[in-house]
Amino acid sequence: MEILLLMVVFIGLMYVLMVLPQKRKMDAQRKMLSALEPGARVMLNTGMFGTIRASGNQQMVVELAPGVEVTVLKQAVVRTVTAQEEEFEYTDGDKAAEPGDSFSADEFAALDAPGTDTQAGHQQPAEPPLTQDRPISDAPPAGPSFAPAADDVVSPVDDEDDRRQNR
Repeated sequence: MEILLLMVVFIGLMYVLMVLPQKRKMDAQRKMLSALEPGARVMLNTGMFGTIRASGNQQMVVELAPGVEVTVLKQAVVRTVTAQEEEFEYTDGDKAAEPGDSFSADEFAALDAPGTDTQAGHQQPAEPPLTQDRPISDAPPAGPSFAPAADDVVSPVDDEDDRRQNR
């Protein structure tokens, strides 16, 4: 009888210490997810921050950066983020850096020129064009073969304890 009473007390203690806090946490998460609206800043379970653009029953569209939107499950949202918590300031009106900002048109033309390496300033020989002097063949080019040679085949080796193992 005493053992049965001890087991009931132990199971009740486990319920109070483990199940109830988990249940409260799940209820708080469910309430937070149902209160999310477009425009809210959130942190995903991957550690990425984003702004909610659209929300459905099970999924939502989150904008990670201007013009970069992903569709995630609602359960991927860990928490909402306030402006005080963010290290970097983010606004929807930020202008993204353009590729042309750091290069001039002359530098792009030099990159397209054959036989030049503009970073190191070295000239590299250009590949000769295909002409009538160089026949075109359907045969594969001569090169390394990845098939094992007959003498490269690994055979099983007896171990000290008489078990056969491949090495």
